[in-house]
Amino acid sequence: VSVDSLVRYAADLISPQADAKHVKVHVDTDPLYTYGNAALLSELIMNLLDNAVKYNHEGGDVYARLSPEGEDKMILTVSDTGIGIPKDKQGRVFERFYRVDKSRSKETGGTGLGLAIVKHIVELHDAGLTLDSEVGRGTTIKVEF
Repeated sequence: VSVDSLVRYAADLISPQADAKHVKVHVDTDPLYTYGNAALLSELIMNLLDNAVKYNHEGGDVYARLSPEGEDKMILTVSDTGIGIPKDKQGRVFERFYRVDKSRSKETGGTGLGLAIVKHIVELHDAGLTLDSEVGRGTTIKVEF
């Protein structure tokens, strides 16, 4: 699977949503491939970009980067300048139906399944997943294939 093509495609699909919030999506990819399910990998990338736009500030930025790591690995990094996730909630965001701020559910339209799906797809591809976030500064999620 050409993962860089999936990243660029997902960025194109998310652009109307990003434009509506005046969020700029920056893509930096090397031509990289992995063995895997293209539909699932596409869903993983879309979920990450969707969250990065949805939970961003008006006029914020989203960065999607795909880069090689050593001889046989690659890292997909999706970062945003959004609202961030409180430290005490970060361990739960990959649980099904978990919402950090339930009062925003109607506003953002989420189901609490996006990051649970991401975690499942990461596990199916024997990849690694890390999250780094700070309230008011943004979130970075890395997937290591």
